[in-house]
Amino acid sequence: MLRKMLSFSIAVMLFITVLAGCSNSENQESNANGGSQQADEPYTVNFAYHAPKEGNQKEVNELINELTMKELNMKVNLIPLTWDTYNSKLPMMLASREPIDITFAFAFSMPSFIDGGYIVDAADYEEQTKDIYEIFGEEVQAGYIGDTLAGFPTKNVRATPSGIFVRKDIFDALGYKVSDFNVTTDDYSSFDKLTEMFAKVKEEYPDMTPFDGFRTFGLNVFTWVDSLGNNFGVLEDYGQTTTITNWYESEQFKQFAMLNRTWFEEGYSSKDIAVDKELGQAKMKAGNTFAIFASYGANVLAEMKSQTGYEVVQIPVSKKMKSTTAVNGALNVVLSTSENKAKAFEFLNWAYTSAEFNDLLNWGVPGKDWIVNEEGVADYPEGVNASNVNYHSDYGFIYPNQYLMTPWAGSPEGIWEKYQEFDSDAVVSKAFGFNFDPATVADEVSRLGTVLAKHENPISFGMVDPEEQLEKLNQELYDAGLQRVMDEKQRQLDAWLAEQ
Repeated sequence: MLRKMLSFSIAVMLFITVLAGCSNSENQESNANGGSQQADEPYTVNFAYHAPKEGNQKEVNELINELTMKELNMKVNLIPLTWDTYNSKLPMMLASREPIDITFAFAFSMPSFIDGGYIVDAADYEEQTKDIYEIFGEEVQAGYIGDTLAGFPTKNVRATPSGIFVRKDIFDALGYKVSDFNVTTDDYSSFDKLTEMFAKVKEEYPDMTPFDGFRTFGLNVFTWVDSLGNNFGVLEDYGQTTTITNWYESEQFKQFAMLNRTWFEEGYSSKDIAVDKELGQAKMKAGNTFAIFASYGANVLAEMKSQTGYEVVQIPVSKKMKSTTAVNGALNVVLSTSENKAKAFEFLNWAYTSAEFNDLLNWGVPGKDWIVNEEGVADYPEGVNASNVNYHSDYGFIYPNQYLMTPWAGSPEGIWEKYQEFDSDAVVSKAFGFNFDPATVADEVSRLGTVLAKHENPISFGMVDPEEQLEKLNQELYDAGLQRVMDEKQRQLDAWLAEQ
């Protein structure tokens, strides 16, 4: 099996500091003994997953247990994590060696997972994961870090363009049309139309925040460049070059920082935008946010309405790009804290094949949180909507297999086929299939992550003067070893290209 390494993506801050894991001999002994549970008892899988903030996870858990007892003779203990607790709650659980069997893991967390000895090599459990291998085929290789198969990708759309999403009621009331906007990085002045719109929102709706959310242009590195595993040395222009450059010295990052600086100084973005980690969709749902920034797929308008309760207008700001990062940005992993790793992998294999399980995680309790309507799609029951639903996620891309889920009302017919077609016209990075192995520069990557955690958000959201702070950021990055990481990336990429 080819040795490949999982690239690091999406977010950039390396938040997780973990303690050393159990030794291989301890893991093997625990695995052989089936952990602390008796052999005649159903094994309970501790499953950490992305959960909505609201909701009765207990009842969802009970329904899943009924399903898993019937089909696997196992039980499940759901461990809910929200977007803003992934970086706070999970690290403490790992450090205290809580018996978590399975979790989703973003690529930016993976170095700490590896250093802590938390990752179980999935390649040793191929017998228990045959269905996953069949589902992904060669894409399974994207889960490799060096010689270790760290985990399995989620099954979802691969190309990841981004856009500005605005409330349609206010957009229409201000007299705008989608055709008024042609936002492109080929002409940065085209972004001025967004600034003009935010000014009108502030004037006409003084209690409304024109722009909010925990992501913005400069932070979504994977949208614009191929980050090749982390943001420390990238291929600009949607990966259409093979020369490694520093994203934080690029004209594009500077332009984005200056734009957000204007929005912040003019009061178009919230004062706490750089520190509040709540999703833009949740802020729009609260009723006082006009626009957010997000990546999207083929069914984004229906998803946004489901997540926010509002009809939205989509203003694209990027092309589509397909990179290795898009495949392995999030993995489902079995942890060394599992008391019975074979059972954990057996459960994970089932999770990729069960439509009912994926529906329960995403939509909640049938009959209370959602129903299947006359059109055969998921919808709210009578009297339930986005503002009062008890449990509702609509982030199917973070669950094992989105393509098994019941589509939500408003989705076009054949939505999952459309998702798979969504990638067909994407710009393919020249490094697609390449995986950077950071083993020889691990210390530098760790130091760079510390530097970035200090500067990236304030600069990207415009809380500080870009001209002054960008120079400081880049000096600290180079002092922390950025050039050595970039040189190593270039060396590995050149070797990979020579073999193609």
